[in-house]
Amino acid sequence: MDRVRSFLNLQRGEERSVFLLFSYLTLIMTAYIITKAVRDGLFLQKFSAYMLPWVYLGIAAIIGFVVSIYVKLSARIGQTAVIVGSLLFFIGNLLLLWWGVRKQWTPTTWIFYVWTSMFGIIVVTQVWTVANQVLDLRQAKRLFPLISSGAILGSALGGFTAARLAKVKSVGTDNLMLVLIPLLLLAGIVAQMLLARHSHSRAPQGKRQKQIDFKTALKTIKDSPYLKLIVVLLALSNIVTLVVGIQFADVVKHAFSAKNQITSFMGSFTAYFSLFSFLLQVLAGSRLVEKFGVRWIILVLPLALTGGTLVLLAFPLALWAGMVLKGSDHTLRYSIDRATTELLYLPLPQSTKAEVKAVTDMVGQRLADGVGALIVLFVTLVLKGGQVSLCILDLILLATWLGIAFRTRREYVRVLWGVLLEGRDLGKEVIGSIVDRNSLPSIKTLLAAKDEDVVLRGMELAVGAGHREWIPRELISDSSTRVRLKAMEIVPLSERELLERVQNDSNPLVRASAIVRAAQQTSVVGRREAALTQYLQSTDLRVRLSALTALARQREPVTPGTLKKALDQIVAELQPDSGGWKDVAEALGEVSHPEAAELHLRLLQHPNPKVKKQAILSAGQAGRRELVPFLIPLLSDAEWAPDARLTLREYGYRILGSLADRLRDPTEDIEIRRNIPLVLAYIPDQPAVDILLDAMGDYDGVVRYRSIRALGKLRLVDPSLHFDPERVVTCVRDDGKKTLGFRQAQASLYPQDGSKDLLLQLLKDKFERGKDRVFRLLALLLPPRAAMGSILVIRAGDRLATAKVIELLDNLLPGKLKDVVLPLIEPSARWLKSDRTRQQILAAFLSDPDPILRECAADALRKKRWPEVTGLEPLLARVEEGIRHGR
Repeated sequence: MDRVRSFLNLQRGEERSVFLLFSYLTLIMTAYIITKAVRDGLFLQKFSAYMLPWVYLGIAAIIGFVVSIYVKLSARIGQTAVIVGSLLFFIGNLLLLWWGVRKQWTPTTWIFYVWTSMFGIIVVTQVWTVANQVLDLRQAKRLFPLISSGAILGSALGGFTAARLAKVKSVGTDNLMLVLIPLLLLAGIVAQMLLARHSHSRAPQGKRQKQIDFKTALKTIKDSPYLKLIVVLLALSNIVTLVVGIQFADVVKHAFSAKNQITSFMGSFTAYFSLFSFLLQVLAGSRLVEKFGVRWIILVLPLALTGGTLVLLAFPLALWAGMVLKGSDHTLRYSIDRATTELLYLPLPQSTKAEVKAVTDMVGQRLADGVGALIVLFVTLVLKGGQVSLCILDLILLATWLGIAFRTRREYVRVLWGVLLEGRDLGKEVIGSIVDRNSLPSIKTLLAAKDEDVVLRGMELAVGAGHREWIPRELISDSSTRVRLKAMEIVPLSERELLERVQNDSNPLVRASAIVRAAQQTSVVGRREAALTQYLQSTDLRVRLSALTALARQREPVTPGTLKKALDQIVAELQPDSGGWKDVAEALGEVSHPEAAELHLRLLQHPNPKVKKQAILSAGQAGRRELVPFLIPLLSDAEWAPDARLTLREYGYRILGSLADRLRDPTEDIEIRRNIPLVLAYIPDQPAVDILLDAMGDYDGVVRYRSIRALGKLRLVDPSLHFDPERVVTCVRDDGKKTLGFRQAQASLYPQDGSKDLLLQLLKDKFERGKDRVFRLLALLLPPRAAMGSILVIRAGDRLATAKVIELLDNLLPGKLKDVVLPLIEPSARWLKSDRTRQQILAAFLSDPDPILRECAADALRKKRWPEVTGLEPLLARVEEGIRHGR
């Protein structure tokens, strides 16, 4: 049974659903093909093929009325009832039409042709609507080709039945209509069984289904570029099929004249081409769609029809040439192309999908037939054209079709991405629009906002308008440091108010700004240094430190020794346990002067943890290179590592050389090496990327993992950075293969996931960690949000959302990565089969460099989990000896 599942690309538990869908479609298509053969025999016996456009115009004229009735009934009585009821209704129609044909009532031929189209539209659409509800996206992509082969088999059975019975005198073309009745009854029974099994596809009892609103559906299509492309694609497909059908009917009309001959030939043609298509589909169709995906398979039918059209153009009215063209259409349309068309709908929400499919399948395509009919009438009646003219028309339409197909496949990936990443990370929209940039109410509105960027913009507008008085004084005590700094520069303040800010503000830069303004207001004449000197003598430590900061940051050169003298004086006056040491450490970050570096080094070793912490944090603000050799060793201490990382990040690209040397040195303290990628993750510079790319191959797993995460963050921060794709692809393949190997080992060693062995838990953990690494690496190749969003969706465990992730990656990943990435999130039986025996797997584990893996494998072997595994005693003894000696 497993071999059959593997051959048919089925997974356990899908057999019955697939069989019911396959049978349902087979019966429907058998009935439909017989109907088409009878229709063609009746019509072409009496009329020319070039009369067919008038029939299609009639179909287009009444399709809307028929579909509206169908939709209302579906909403009122539910899907099961409408399917069974419509089949019984069609059986009643058949009896009346058969009676009209037997009475040789001429309008019956026209009515039957139109009826056949309505019948085909409704019953085939019903099958695919049910299939869309029963299967998720990945199931559909894998199983639609197999299910579609039911349509091909049904076409073959219907064709053979029509061909054989049309020649039997007691049956003939007329009585073939009665053969449809048992087929439709059986289809109704299968449909009931299928819907009963999948009751979730029906509306809950007591609730009416939501009625499809065609106006809403049309608006949805109009507002969606993707849906508009689908509609145009299907319309072109239908127009080309209509033209090809008329061309083929013309060829058949010239080759045969009798009704039963035409019916028999049409049945035979359909049967043999369907049989060929069925074999192709069963043997390769599912794998072709799964391997190449929507983006390539969508091009197959138009390319095949282009070839067939060129053949008929070279040999007009030749029966074999017409068979090549029509055979290309018939072979592919109800198999690979139909499955691909259905896949185009699957990224859409279920409600949208139902409405849009109702419009496109039942209305849009028939209206396209009407357009196609008008085009053919124009070519044949106005331009007096024949087969050659229609072939030229075909080529023009096919070229347009291919162009739309290329656009559709690009949009398909975009829509999948959008479905996966619902909700956008929008940047702040600071100011939408201002009615009058110089308007007091407008600027006051901005100044009263909670967003600091909006307030700052309001302050700029007030200054630009020449109205500083519009800026409220309360902004000097705003919660935002940036707003307070700006207000300190603009708002008119007295010396007393400025000194209050120096004493009360928590930020040294704001305090320094206040001191500078206070100095500017004093009566001291001369350089600013002299103006600030009075504040350096203040008894308030904060005032003195703020004056020191202002002095260090002024543009004018400071007299050598002034800063060091002031700092030495401040330090000399502080008691060892004074809280002022923390204020000094904080101020050193803003001073950032060579004369302050010596004191900063002393505070980095201060015994008070709060002072030391503040000294570490302010070192990044100071940015003095001489502090770096004293900061990097702090990464080895768990207590100080977080603060040291924050500080080193502020140095930016200037210390990349020092960090690279430490990271690449295998003798360096391992904790320092493990912390360096966490620093590099916030330095968006190309050398930082190159350093991390090198670290992806490090011997230490933590360094590797943190380097990959850091690269992902840098990609999000600055997408313009270059991440060597060859190195990343190599890493993805290596990590992917290794990770899949752990999953295969788990499936081989523990077929039943009920063991409590440490080895099983370790294998699960390694698989999850490896999968996480692979997706973070993919973020360096794919759009970052797509890869990171995929991780979140997969972790959430939503089956339908995960199916969409797989489909997205299937369309985004290059072929050489699909085979190692997709098995990690879609572990089907064929991926889980290992090419190694249990003994080989365990031998590899016992020899692995990872000591934890060696010990867990040894633990499982000691418990005799696999009695058939022998010959590993020497390896097991070596591992146990290593455990005893701590290796």
